[in-house]
Amino acid sequence: MQTIVREMKLDDIDEVTIFLRDHFYGNEPLMQTPGDHQIDYDDAKRRKYRLSLIAQGTSLVAIEAGRFVGVAFAGVIHPSDLEESWSEANEHKPKLLIEHIDYFLSDLARSARFFERYGVVDALYLSVLAVDATVRRQGLGRCLVTALLDVGRAKRLPLLVTSCTSLYSKRVMDALGMECVRSERYKDYEDEDGNVVIQPPAPHTECTVMAIKL
Repeated sequence: MQTIVREMKLDDIDEVTIFLRDHFYGNEPLMQTPGDHQIDYDDAKRRKYRLSLIAQGTSLVAIEAGRFVGVAFAGVIHPSDLEESWSEANEHKPKLLIEHIDYFLSDLARSARFFERYGVVDALYLSVLAVDATVRRQGLGRCLVTALLDVGRAKRLPLLVTSCTSLYSKRVMDALGMECVRSERYKDYEDEDGNVVIQPPAPHTECTVMAIKL
């Protein structure tokens, strides 16, 4: 069956939001931490952020037989964006799992210092890669990232960066020639009481910031 990968459009927002509900939040390893963890997958803040990425023309959808089977949300970031994201996550003490995840990821991306490492002032950051559960392990994730590499080059961006929260996504990035910039084990992230907060199922043990020059 033919798969079409195209630029995500603003009119796609409702369909991709439902896609994320069905194929991302329930399957994201970090959100599988034991416990009853509620998340508003379509609150005003998240929708505004997604729309801002779509408007940049740097996000993609994969379509088979008229239905979405994959999405890649990506956008251009600068060093100040990392600082702003970290400051926002650090503004209030994390309580909910999703708040701890936001803090963990923003702190890891900030400490990776990939702007300094590669001597660049902007980069294309892949924030969400999701594939329909019925078509996984068929190379669709790799197809989306490969197309995203082309998008970055077409827009003359010097670097593609992403944070791999699962072992499987890291393998995809490894296969595409991306290199590890920094990683952190989930068991090393604790709350103020010394409890390990983020506990994804095996084999997902660490988050890895990956990058590749374009």
